Amino acid sequence: MEGKMRLKKFIISSLSAIMIATSLSGCGMISKEKEKEEPVSDLVNVTLLTDAEGGAGEALISSARAGLEEAESGLGIDGRFIKCSSKDDIKSNIEVLVKGGKTALIIGAGPRFESIISVYAQKYPNQDFALIDATVDGDMPKNLTTITFDDERSGFIAGFIAGKMTAKNKVGYISGTSGSSENAYRQGFEKGLKKANDKNPEIISRNVNIYESYEDAKNAFVDVEYYGADILFAPTEDDSKAAIDSINSNYSKIIAVNKDQYHYSKDKVVASITKSYSKAVYDLCAMVYDGGDSFKGGKNTQYGVAEKAIALAPSTENTVPPDVLSYLSKALKEEYSGSN
Repeated sequence: MEGKMRLKKFIISSLSAIMIATSLSGCGMISKEKEKEEPVSDLVNVTLLTDAEGGAGEALISSARAGLEEAESGLGIDGRFIKCSSKDDIKSNIEVLVKGGKTALIIGAGPRFESIISVYAQKYPNQDFALIDATVDGDMPKNLTTITFDDERSGFIAGFIAGKMTAKNKVGYISGTSGSSENAYRQGFEKGLKKANDKNPEIISRNVNIYESYEDAKNAFVDVEYYGADILFAPTEDDSKAAIDSINSNYSKIIAVNKDQYHYSKDKVVASITKSYSKAVYDLCAMVYDGGDSFKGGKNTQYGVAEKAIALAPSTENTVPPDVLSYLSKALKEEYSGSN
């Protein structure tokens, strides 16, 4: 027994890095008057925008805020955090920040910022912008830099675990809103499933919008379970919570994303693949703090395991057999040899 536990812990540590996300409270919209009244600071000012409606989930917003706080204490920047309630709120805040002329960098954390910030980067070429968990197709403005994540590898991990642990040879894939992350998750999931299981498991798929219709989303999870899927991968914007709340633990289990959801529901969560925005936010702050050519304008950077941006949660050792984790470790090396 002791040998098995050591093996589990060794495999988990070789697959992923432990990430700590600090939960912090949010702020509201700034006004033009407040922006004008604030005293001029010699510190480099960075503003972090998060989308409270249809954007990143609670875990990702918390980790983004943690990265900003770390940059404030470690670099000495002047950080501001604004949780936006709508797309119009995002636009209004950007307008105020740009016209105030005090913000060195405006960061949009979450996929839904792409359509807004890509436009504003062209509108205001003298203002630096950054996107996290989203990028721009085609030519990227030189005043915009983006950081994306190795979501394909996360999907591969989920697909492999699902392929090894399904008893019915039917698995579920429930995606959130469409975009580059969703496509990468899906591609990786199919690769991992095929790698783990040569019996060609059936994938029962649904697409949901958690924020527009929560009840419809919950019905979709129940529907996938009804049609026989016993392992469900749910890379949705709410950190997989709706999926966890909807299913019956007697029939199916969930592979969650963004944060370790094992303690949220030990009887339903078989694995969690975490994602963290904290290093991305910190590194973006460091770019503008260092100045010069440090800002990677017009470029996208992908973060993965090496940056501790994605990881298989340590709690997985409680639910996934050690032989499956061992096979997964080998499969990852074969599929992604030469990469971090």
